[in-house]
Amino acid sequence: MNTPVYFFTDFSSHGPYLGQMESAVLAVAPQARIINLMNDAPFANPRASAYLLAALNNYLPENAVVVAVVDPGVGGSRKAICLNIGDRWYLGPDNGLLSLLVSNAGVENCFLAGLHESYMKAASASFHGRDVFAPVAGLLVNGQSPDTYPLPVDGMAGASWPGELAEVIYLDGFGNAMTGLRMRNLRDLQGVVVGEQLVKPAHTFSSVPAGALFCYENSLGLLEIAANGSNAGRILGLEIGSPVNPHMLPGRSKNP
Repeated sequence: MNTPVYFFTDFSSHGPYLGQMESAVLAVAPQARIINLMNDAPFANPRASAYLLAALNNYLPENAVVVAVVDPGVGGSRKAICLNIGDRWYLGPDNGLLSLLVSNAGVENCFLAGLHESYMKAASASFHGRDVFAPVAGLLVNGQSPDTYPLPVDGMAGASWPGELAEVIYLDGFGNAMTGLRMRNLRDLQGVVVGEQLVKPAHTFSSVPAGALFCYENSLGLLEIAANGSNAGRILGLEIGSPVNPHMLPGRSKNP
């Protein structure tokens, strides 16, 4: 009864979409606790969003139900899937959005299933978040097992994506640029090359002068590019997908 439901979407805070999804969960599980984990995931970009969701996943409670909807293929041929890892459940489209969760956990520790066609019959062609994934989340909160059929985990979309991504995966409202690289694997980092500019590492914002660019390990453990009191994304012309190149000590390479 204490199972929290987390929404991870690219819907933004505008419009009725998040409220309708909340209502769909509560219609099935009135006691549910719903947390809006993220509503501005990279728009219509399951690949970048997958790395962001994987980083955020480390900070969720073990019994969470996650409804992840970054779904430009909604209503098409992509499957609607239900993924179980330990005591956590994840619901979303089979478009790669959930694939990094599997990569991090290991195929042998995951159970992947497709949601039965019966959930699709009354669903809007363009809003499976409300009509499919949210009601199933309510079932899971109630301790019920949704009607599913097993799928091969290593055959899900995005299964071949690398474990890390040397690109910008998110730009926050301050202009800070998160990358898909984990700092724990960059122990010999001397900086990150963006375009033709080398951005050197620092511990945190107060470690550099006002306006200075730097890179650092953010609160999710990712390599992030920022500027103290300024907008790094604007200064460097960054966008989702902009490549970054870690600069290591001579003779060293990025740790696996």
